[in-house]
Amino acid sequence: MFRLGIVGSDNSHAEAFSKLANLDDGIDGLRIEDVRVTHIYGTDPQRTQEVARIGKIPNIVADKEEMIGAVDGVLCVWRHGARHLPDTLPFLKAGIPAFVDKPLACSVGDAKQLIAAAQEAKVGLASFSTLRYAGNVVEYRAALKEKAGVLTAGVSTGPAELDSEYGGLFFYGIHAVELMHAVWGYGCERVRATAHNGNVAATCLFRDGPLVTLNFLCNAAYAFHLVAFGKDGWKEHTVDSGTCYYDGMKAIMQTLRTGQWPLTPEQLLEPIKILVAVERSLVECREICIEELD
Repeated sequence: MFRLGIVGSDNSHAEAFSKLANLDDGIDGLRIEDVRVTHIYGTDPQRTQEVARIGKIPNIVADKEEMIGAVDGVLCVWRHGARHLPDTLPFLKAGIPAFVDKPLACSVGDAKQLIAAAQEAKVGLASFSTLRYAGNVVEYRAALKEKAGVLTAGVSTGPAELDSEYGGLFFYGIHAVELMHAVWGYGCERVRATAHNGNVAATCLFRDGPLVTLNFLCNAAYAFHLVAFGKDGWKEHTVDSGTCYYDGMKAIMQTLRTGQWPLTPEQLLEPIKILVAVERSLVECREICIEELD
């Protein structure tokens, strides 16, 4: 039985992951076998007790480091990405593999420290939006190969909050960026962003590749939507998040059990660089080269 510890109780993801592992029927009958969430740490006692009750987590700890030696892997799921470095680092240094919920961090420097710590400890590290592993997104990507051919342009749309208390654009905006990477790949070189009427559009220019627009919906109905254009055709897709926690947790456990990283260090860093570039572009009213952020 693989023992998991959860750090951060404020996020609904803490409930979802614990349900998938601990409840007999998981979520809508979907369940991750041979895994138990055994410990949880949070800063709000009432909320932490609520998650422990809902997810049937037997142990609430007053100090996150009490988990070291008692768990085989950790899920750091704070809403605010700035908390991920200080609250994941002790586990990586202790040789415990980790999943860091989206975003990996709210700065390139923090993200690099997490990656370096996991590399030094030679343990598994994963960080992503579970939407990229949702079954319907995987099917969409497969269909694009036949329908559109080589992709040259597209749009990735998702909700966002510029003034979110959990890191501004990073909190929800990371989903649209991760979906872009899942569909169009990596290698973004330049970003230019514009804000208007409460929404943000950012154009991403890929090296020898597509031009993709990120639509951050700060003043529009909640939606995740993709449309990809290729040399042979095009196809759109409205993302269904129904099974994303289950699909994502399967990928998480693969990393925690085997130590294999699903994304390279460069791939882990790129979405953080893009969001930093979007924010800088909005302030400086210019195109930002990703290389500036190294």
